[in-house]
Parts: sequence; C-alpha cells; structure tokens
Amino acid sequence: MRKGKEMLAYINGKLEMKMTGYVVIDVCGLGYKVFMSDAGMEKIGNIGDIVKIHTYYKVREDDISIFGFNTLEELKMFELLISVSGVGAKTALTMLATCEPSDFALAVISEDIKTLTRNSWNWC
Repeated sequence: MRKGKEMLAYINGKLEMKMTGYVVIDVCGLGYKVFMSDAGMEKIGNIGDIVKIHTYYKVREDDISIFGFNTLEELKMFELLISVSGVGAKTALTMLATCEPSDFALAVISEDIKTLTRNSWNWC
C-alpha cells in the first residue's frame, strides 16, 4: 500500500479556481490545490459550485500532492495505472483524460492489444 493514499478519501467544498492542470477547492477557509485531468476539470462544475471529488494523496520526501477524480471508478483506474512500472501520476492523468475507465477495462479484459498500445496521447 502506498504511504498516505488513505489519508484523504474525498474533498467536499466550494470550487474557487480552475487553473491549468489543477483546481482549488475551499473547505472552511482552507484552499486545497487538487491536480486533475482536463476532462475531469470540464466535468467538475463551475466556479462557486459546491463540489465533491475523490482524492489520491501522494506523499514523497520532496513532494505532497493531491489528485482529484469525479468518480470512484476514475480514482481506481488511476491507482491501477500508477502501479505499473514507469507510469507516473502525470502520465496516468493524461491517460484518464483520453480514455473512460470502462473503455480501458474492456480493452484489458478483451486483450485488445491494438487499443492498449496506441500512442498514449490518443490511446482509447
């Protein structure tokens, strides 16, 4: 189990900002910077909305980051992707932005090598 991943299950609060690659969610006056895919950011809502996102809390010696997902299915796919050697958090977010978790799961189950080996910028 990855250190720290269970610390924050979700964040529920007011969407304050949408920036390139992340959002800021205000929870009782504390702004959480949450990294998200572009597709996830499009679906989250509008500035001022109350939102709830599932989170992955990454802790390393030189970095603490929070990654956010609109659904539990997206979070689970992210966790699977980063468990693969050579796939980091940023790559996993890019993959999530270009492929729905259900499409990815179908490709894996059906052993659709063609789909799984496409260029990672447009692989599903």
